[in-house]
Amino acid sequence: MKSMTCSNCGAPLQIENQFIRTVTCAFCGTNYVVSGSDSLDVTGQSATLADYPSRLKVGMTGEIRGRAFTVLGRIRYVYDDGFWEEWQITWQDGAPPDWLEEDEGYWTVYRRERVKSALPAYDAVKVGSSISVNNRSVFITEKRRARVGGSEGQFSSVFPLKGTFGYLQGGADNASVGINYWDDEIELSIGDDLEHHELVLR
Repeated sequence: MKSMTCSNCGAPLQIENQFIRTVTCAFCGTNYVVSGSDSLDVTGQSATLADYPSRLKVGMTGEIRGRAFTVLGRIRYVYDDGFWEEWQITWQDGAPPDWLEEDEGYWTVYRRERVKSALPAYDAVKVGSSISVNNRSVFITEKRRARVGGSEGQFSSVFPLKGTFGYLQGGADNASVGINYWDDEIELSIGDDLEHHELVLR
């Protein structure tokens, strides 16, 4: 764990592990990119997140199917009809962090996967169609544009604070598949849906 200081308000920032690339000051909301072993680059101000009922909080610990984790951060994505939240979790066995998505009371644990083949452009994809993603046939069930609505905590990736992005949601081989079309990259996430009892919090 590394200790740094927020240049905006002077509050301490604790970088939890080697995988962290982004940290949000808990006191003033300033976002930083962790750019090296002992330096931070300011990326801007994050919106303050209003509290909504959730089983999770930053700093909380728990288990998913017996595997222990700690919650590092929360990010909210907003679209025209609502929002969903993703919680960055770090595994206590030392594996790279994953994401726990909370959407209308349903939970899915996602791992990022490298895109290994060309994907169709966002505008070319239609709901109800299937596209090939890393040798999977993914049936598309949802297509929207969204934006980052706010964040708190620490993250293993860098996300844009301004503008919108396109995202697709679908399924393949009993797995949930999420695809985010950022300005400079396509981000692929493979998810495993959880039953309520499989997420145990401490």
